Amino acid sequence: MAQSSTRMKWVFMLVPLFLLHAFTTTAEDGLVSNGDFESSPSNGFPNEAIIEGPSEVPNWKSNGTVELVESGQKQGGMILIVPQGRHAIRLGNDAEISQDVPVEKGSIYSVTFCAARTCAQLESLNVSVASASQTIDLQTLYNVQGWNPYAVSFNADEDTFRLVFKNPGMEDDPTCGPIIDNIAIKKLFTPDKPKDNAVINGDFEEGPWMFQNTSMGVLLPTNLDGETSSLPGWIVESNRAVRFIDSDHYAVPQGRRAIELLSGKEGIISQMVETKPEKPYTLTFSLGHANDKCKEPLAVMAFAGDQTQSIHYTPNSNSSFQIANLNFTAKADMTRIAFYSVYYNTRSDDMVSLCGPVVDDVRVWFSGSNGLRGLGFLHLGLMILGLVLVLV
Repeated sequence: MAQSSTRMKWVFMLVPLFLLHAFTTTAEDGLVSNGDFESSPSNGFPNEAIIEGPSEVPNWKSNGTVELVESGQKQGGMILIVPQGRHAIRLGNDAEISQDVPVEKGSIYSVTFCAARTCAQLESLNVSVASASQTIDLQTLYNVQGWNPYAVSFNADEDTFRLVFKNPGMEDDPTCGPIIDNIAIKKLFTPDKPKDNAVINGDFEEGPWMFQNTSMGVLLPTNLDGETSSLPGWIVESNRAVRFIDSDHYAVPQGRRAIELLSGKEGIISQMVETKPEKPYTLTFSLGHANDKCKEPLAVMAFAGDQTQSIHYTPNSNSSFQIANLNFTAKADMTRIAFYSVYYNTRSDDMVSLCGPVVDDVRVWFSGSNGLRGLGFLHLGLMILGLVLVLV
């Protein structure tokens, strides 16, 4: 009887927790519902499936000329690009698809998706959540495959947000428009600032969702809002993207993630770091080669306050990266650090795909602390030596 009573007591304690979990479920990191568009519509996958109703694509609402395309499908003399799997969505003039995604209110989410352009040269894609939106320029071809993963980020103002992908273009051919595939979401966390480093997320370990079955990294387009960046702590200042890369497919100086700078000074990352005026600091970082057949020379322009330095990557047979540094004196409570590629680099195997130097493990530390730290170790050593002499 006692065991039965105890068992019932645990049941009553666990039921509220179960109900709480059931009513607070949010999207898990990874593909959103039918984010790869491989779920079959109720009438199957036709060869040319113009979506006319609002719910022909499972888990998505559509408006306008929305087309399910298949790998290898042709339009005139052009083969349509399907980034991953067998199926993707093409958005015609002013067409859109949307999905309600459960999220945690007040959190930052990054949305990763694959996109390719078709028959229009000036194609773009607008991605929005509630009142926030970002338009991705698809005109720049970053590689010969013709498609790329991109990431944008949003703040969750409510427990659910409507994720909308829209083609804002108006072409003569109404079916021309971007193709999108593999839509995933990830809740972001801003890492704590290390005690000995003023840079937040200087190792780039926190960032957008990355697809393990693609070796193309993730492009981070312009984002001037550091509070809702897909790369927490950092902003992308320029009109071209930078590439978030992983150690599974690229050479990364340390950890699992790093940044590859593309398109010369058109691809800039920066961060405002806390400093004390008139104090000496040192900016250090790892500079390397991604091992992606990028043509050398590789070099970065590094900025720290009013100091600027061009640093070239010098290959070493024992390592694919080197440590670089830049000394500066802070002028204010906040100091801007920034990086961009000195050159416009492409891969040697196709002469088209954009690439560049890799930056990782960025640190800003108070230079004057070295001497004090050295004296501290000296004093500790003398104390230990004195203790040993006393015991002897």
